[in-house]
Amino acid sequence: MSRNVALSPAEVAELDRIYREGGLRQMARPHVHYHDGACPHPDCGHKMEWIDFQLELHGDVEGVYKPLVTAWWDGTGFTGRCPNCGGWIHFTTLAMKALSDDEAQHLPRLPDNWHAVAQFG
Repeated sequence: MSRNVALSPAEVAELDRIYREGGLRQMARPHVHYHDGACPHPDCGHKMEWIDFQLELHGDVEGVYKPLVTAWWDGTGFTGRCPNCGGWIHFTTLAMKALSDDEAQHLPRLPDNWHAVAQFG
């Protein structure tokens, strides 16, 4: 009988790197499942467990799709405002992190209406 074995942080990082390399090679559409899918801002809790960002629907291949897809798969990730509380969130393949306005300025940014286009589950 098999048993569940927890991976070390180093093993998770290595598997994520391999996953991201493949996604970048294919310039694949960013979509993600977060085990803890609640908005990371205190007192919000808005659920975003599954997100298909659907960046191609913004109609700007050079200004939105290519730079954000590249940032997603190269490990930088991107920021966007929570659809509920309006706080900045740093989205990566591994996690969501709450950001301040200053921190969000230094990362690639989703369009303001990203959540109207994205699919959530």
